[in-house]
Amino acid sequence: MRTMHRLAGHTGQPATESARLALRAYKRQRAEAGGRGQREAAPITIDALRAMVSACDLDTPIGRRDRLLLVLGLALMGRRSELVALQREDVREVPDGLEVTIRTSKTDKDSVGETIAIPRGTHPLTDPVVAWRDWLTVLDQAGPCSR
Repeated sequence: MRTMHRLAGHTGQPATESARLALRAYKRQRAEAGGRGQREAAPITIDALRAMVSACDLDTPIGRRDRLLLVLGLALMGRRSELVALQREDVREVPDGLEVTIRTSKTDKDSVGETIAIPRGTHPLTDPVVAWRDWLTVLDQAGPCSR
């Protein structure tokens, strides 16, 4: 809101300095009382990933999709929003694995994008290339509306 006011020629409006000072004081009090900020979730291990992938029914399109999302999610170490925004043309198979283009992200304010190399896996259930190929098979069988 403050940015929109500034762009419209109303600099310094609305006045938020007192609110910022109150929020800073609250954060300081909370930290002194032993409160913590936002906690970062612990990353999953490869064993946990294999257990989750083993629970996917790979005989169904949903199971194949879920496996791909789990495997790519770990390989990209990305945010959910980056993962769900992927389009078919954002993933390219290369000799060493996959190249995945993230068009925009929370930390990419100018939407410059980034291409991430993902190596092949050593286990068939968690190999990103195998998961990607299986998902492409599902898309191709679904027909042109899925592309």
